[in-house]
Amino acid sequence: MKQTVIGIDFGNSNVKIVKKDEGIILNQPNLLGLKKNNENYACRYIGDSAKNMLGKTDDSVIIFSPINAGEIVNLDYAIIELKYFFKKLKIKTNFLNRLKIVMSIPTAINDEQKEKYYAMCKVLKAKEIALVPQIMCCAIGEKINISANNARLYVNIGGGTVDCAVINLNTIIKGSTLSLGGRNLDSTIVDFIQQKYKASIGLNTAELLKEQIGSLYPNDSAQMEVNAVDINSNRPLLLSVSASDIYEATYMFLDEVVKIIKTTINTLSPEVSSDVVRNGVIVCGGYSKMIGIEKYLRQKLGINVYISDDSNNSTISGLYTLINQDDLLQNILLNL
Repeated sequence: MKQTVIGIDFGNSNVKIVKKDEGIILNQPNLLGLKKNNENYACRYIGDSAKNMLGKTDDSVIIFSPINAGEIVNLDYAIIELKYFFKKLKIKTNFLNRLKIVMSIPTAINDEQKEKYYAMCKVLKAKEIALVPQIMCCAIGEKINISANNARLYVNIGGGTVDCAVINLNTIIKGSTLSLGGRNLDSTIVDFIQQKYKASIGLNTAELLKEQIGSLYPNDSAQMEVNAVDINSNRPLLLSVSASDIYEATYMFLDEVVKIIKTTINTLSPEVSSDVVRNGVIVCGGYSKMIGIEKYLRQKLGINVYISDDSNNSTISGLYTLINQDDLLQNILLNL
């Protein structure tokens, strides 16, 4: 009997799907666009098309994500989205083709939320389902031997959550999830620009500013011009935003990340803590690309910090390894 093995990272920012022996087969924004029709809403946009419509629709269209801060807030639409992607990818399952899904989930979520992730896989007619903590996938994606007796601390700064965990011998010794992420930062940048310049920008523009001139050096002189709207006159304007603006809007977020890391380290036994201090902190996730973050965290924590070389793809790379190495997957599942 044929088996199709799929890995899904249903992230706060993007949905990424990998297939055994093939690699990444989908990477699209985790967004839907609903059009109001009488008393109902019809799904008109999904993924890339939904993101392209951000800020460009009338009041009858709602652009939203079915996931927020790692929690599935609308299971029905999450299922609609995944079904659409599966149809697009021509992933089928029947009595001659068993579907196996390995899905990453936030490190510290409750059983009710786990059931929602599980339910999505069941609706997709998966015969085998494995839910693996996202931070575990990140560690594997970093090509580090998590089976060794050598504890390491990993931090994944994603679109809606920050996962922090200490991993040793295929298990999570300590782990927690902070309900903050890149999306929160985008909203914070929008609010900051509005307060400082009395101008309005969209979330896509805020994300672009974060990626292009985001910096944790207070005196960074980089600047970027973006399209905005004057709040008082409602007229379009070309606004020059500086890297220091982005720093002011986001440094408080990093301080929250520092707190969760310190709290995690302070709860460790002396033996594990010494491993962590010796090995340093490994940081991945989209936000870890911001200029100066390595130095910023190192100064705040007092230990070495290492930024992933491929921070955007650590989770999906780990998932790809797991769907191709069943022995490793089973060892991890036994210790969860």
